[in-house]
Amino acid sequence: MWYNRRMNNEQYAAIEEKYGKLIHKIGHWISGDVATASHEDNTQDIWIAAMEAIRGYEKKENQTFDEFWGTKGFDKYMKTCLWNIKNSKGAKITKKFKITRDTVNVADNEEVLFMEDTSSYPNEVEDFLSEVSYKLDDEQSLVIRSILEDPTMIKPNGKVCVSSLVKDLGKTRYEVTNIINDLGEKIKNVL
Repeated sequence: MWYNRRMNNEQYAAIEEKYGKLIHKIGHWISGDVATASHEDNTQDIWIAAMEAIRGYEKKENQTFDEFWGTKGFDKYMKTCLWNIKNSKGAKITKKFKITRDTVNVADNEEVLFMEDTSSYPNEVEDFLSEVSYKLDDEQSLVIRSILEDPTMIKPNGKVCVSSLVKDLGKTRYEVTNIINDLGEKIKNVL
C-alpha cells in the first residue's frame, strides 16, 4: 500500500541529490522575515511536501518509487509540488506581512524589551483634552485628566476605579459616580 510506505535512506539521498538545492533555494525565497517563517521552517515544510508528492505520485501512477524515479513525468510533478508549496506558504505570509512589518525578534534582541518609549510627548494629555473639551464639562475633564495621568485607575476589567478617583479629586463617591455615568453617556460607553 502506498500510504504505509516510508522513505528509506537511499530514496532520501536520491531526492537530496537531485532536488536538495532547489528545496533550499525555495526555502530562502518564501520569506525574508524570520518572525513569520525561518529558512529552517520553510525547508522542513518543503521536505514534507516532497514526501507527500512521492506518495501522491505512487498512488496516481500505481508505481513504486524505483519504477518512476528519474522519469520526466515525476520530475515535472515533483517540481510543480515544490513550487506550489512555495506559492501557498508565501501567500499566507503576505497576509501576515502588515502585522509583522517593522517588528524585531525579541529572543535575539532582548534589549528591545528594556528600551524606553520616546514616541510620546509631554503635552499629549493637554492635546487630547483640547480636542474633546467642547463635549465635556469641567468635572468630566478633571476625571479624564486624572485617568490619563494615572492609567492604574482603570481596573483589569476595564471599569473605572471609583475609590481612586474619589481620593484624587477630593469628591464624594456619589459625585464621582454621577460624573462617570454622565461621561459614559456622552461617549456612549459604560465606565
